[in-house]
Amino acid sequence: MTGTFAKTFSAGCAVLAVLLSCEPAAWAGPPVPGPPPPYEVPSWPVPVAGQWHAPSSHGSRPSHGTAAGAAARVAAEVNRRRSEAGCASVRLLAPLNRAAQAHSADMAAHGRLTHSGTDGSRPDDRMRATGYRPRHTGEAVAAGAATAEAVVRQWMDSPPHRAILLTCRYTDAGVGRAGGSDNPWWTLDLAARQ
Repeated sequence: MTGTFAKTFSAGCAVLAVLLSCEPAAWAGPPVPGPPPPYEVPSWPVPVAGQWHAPSSHGSRPSHGTAAGAAARVAAEVNRRRSEAGCASVRLLAPLNRAAQAHSADMAAHGRLTHSGTDGSRPDDRMRATGYRPRHTGEAVAAGAATAEAVVRQWMDSPPHRAILLTCRYTDAGVGRAGGSDNPWWTLDLAARQ
């Protein structure tokens, strides 16, 4: 990373580190006895430069170049990794796809890699806005990965993101991809219903 983006990214990481040192209740909502907090906050992935590849033909499978195709490819790769770790597969749900897509579009429009929407929303807020009622949530975001496989590999190389992807209690998923072909912005929302 060079120039203004690197400085902005580094400053954002410093702010995140300060925010993460605050009490978890700032992210978790009202205290609930017993279960773990409903949202795990990961650290930032390092953006990777790359190109979005042209769609390829895979029979009846969705095209890699479409939003549905990208979501299906990310889910398949996440489920492969979850299976290797002994976790059940997550299923893509339209409400979570809408939440993830809206967040990716928001990040791309404002050039900010963050879990907070420009409207102040958190991942669980965005999920609820689409009609999904989560009990547990996790989110992974990234920028610049060229393909679904590359973004999952990027998350797996980041211990906090890897922990989210391999949390067995999640049953549902949503994927969003937005932005230009040379710098896609990705969101993976994982959740389990109330």
